[in-house]
Amino acid sequence: MKPALAVGYLRHHRSMTCHQLARAEDQLAALADQQGARLCKVFVEHLRTDPVAFDALIRLVKRRNIPVVIVTTESHLSAVGNDESKLERLHRETGAHVLTADRSAR
Repeated sequence: MKPALAVGYLRHHRSMTCHQLARAEDQLAALADQQGARLCKVFVEHLRTDPVAFDALIRLVKRRNIPVVIVTTESHLSAVGNDESKLERLHRETGAHVLTADRSAR
């Protein structure tokens, strides 16, 4: 049986170094592996272009029917500029489960 596909999502903060970003991507891949999923892409959101990467993630999840989105912490899916959080939008538009490194599936 093929492992479920998963995508990752990270917000790149100004103070985050390239090493920290790479470590966070590795953490997402490790969590996917622990859960028996295959991480096919990590979307990195830059604050100056937010929510471009998240919009691309939504399109890919819908197009490929990807059931799992992985983040290091749920704060990566918090609200930015409107009343609906990214987590709420993700659930509303895709129904995908969210895995976080600090909690189980949502």
